[in-house]
Amino acid sequence: MHEIKKFSSGNVVIMTLSGKLTHKDYANIVPFLAKLIKKYGSIRILIELDNFEGWEVSATLDDIVFVFRYSAYIERMAFLVHAKQNNLALLLDRPFGRAFGDNVKYFHQKYREDAWQWICNGAQDVQNSTFPQDTNSA
Repeated sequence: MHEIKKFSSGNVVIMTLSGKLTHKDYANIVPFLAKLIKKYGSIRILIELDNFEGWEVSATLDDIVFVFRYSAYIERMAFLVHAKQNNLALLLDRPFGRAFGDNVKYFHQKYREDAWQWICNGAQDVQNSTFPQDTNSA
């Protein structure tokens, strides 16, 4: 399951991923991110993992296609990890994460502000200097 957070922040997106991602999740996420890429040229994504269990088989292919198609347009990607099981899910994604090079960082949830500062450093039109607490779903 996914939840895209919405707030005034230029090319920065916050999303929460939990459970298993499905093909339907990617059918919602990818067009949303593609629209932002078209608008800004590149984006930054902060992904908050909450009991993330990985991907369904069909979504794994969607993830591979997404990485190969859009990795050049993602300036930075930060992962906020809440629990040890999320670390295991991230290990599965590391080979694909290499496509982003040094533009990917992993943070424990208690370092949320550090993740936010890193993701926003030099970003376009970011108006919040601290992690937005009142984000609403897009």
